[in-house]
Amino acid sequence: VQAGNGFVLVGDAAGFLDPFYSPGMDWISFTAISAVQLVLKERRGECITAAVAEHNMRFTMSYQRWFEALYQDKYQYLGDFELMSLAFSLDLGLYYLGVVGQPYKRGLEAFSEPLFSTPVSTPFYKFMRFYNRRFARIAEARYRANTFGRCNARHKKLVKGFEISPSAVIPVLRALASWLLLELREGWRSWRFLEGNVPLGSRERASLEPMVPGIVK
Repeated sequence: VQAGNGFVLVGDAAGFLDPFYSPGMDWISFTAISAVQLVLKERRGECITAAVAEHNMRFTMSYQRWFEALYQDKYQYLGDFELMSLAFSLDLGLYYLGVVGQPYKRGLEAFSEPLFSTPVSTPFYKFMRFYNRRFARIAEARYRANTFGRCNARHKKLVKGFEISPSAVIPVLRALASWLLLELREGWRSWRFLEGNVPLGSRERASLEPMVPGIVK
């Protein structure tokens, strides 16, 4: 619960997300602006019972979707350069196009709408959740085939950054093309994981670690 009788939480107090990608400032912006709106309504003497309920519902949805889109099972493939570089390009590109772009287009109004809680951002949430799960499944197949991290040596990924402009689509399209080739080359081996399967458990992962390059206990 982010808000209740006489209180409203903001920032990390309202919910802490994984520090990867440094989402804290975004979360502070959305929660703080929404909190101010609740306080102003209360100070004007308005009944805010319904507004508080909607606030809690939307931020709970936002937090859950943010986690599912970007962080769930991420650590399954974080140590594989090829998979993580694709995810990095897609995560940043789609986040800028589908989420960050809204405040630039619509101003302060967009900050009152928690991330991934609106019809505009929902398709981005679903697509990001899908490909992140696919990368996790491909990572599982690589663990089993002893090919996880095969491209790690002597590779690095540098990015110029993103702008809110049509040119931001280009790296996303390139990453999508690379993902398609990856699915055709080896991803089909893990399609069976789409239904009824879960990521490797700690015991199964531990049994595979001696075969995985770069894993340090």
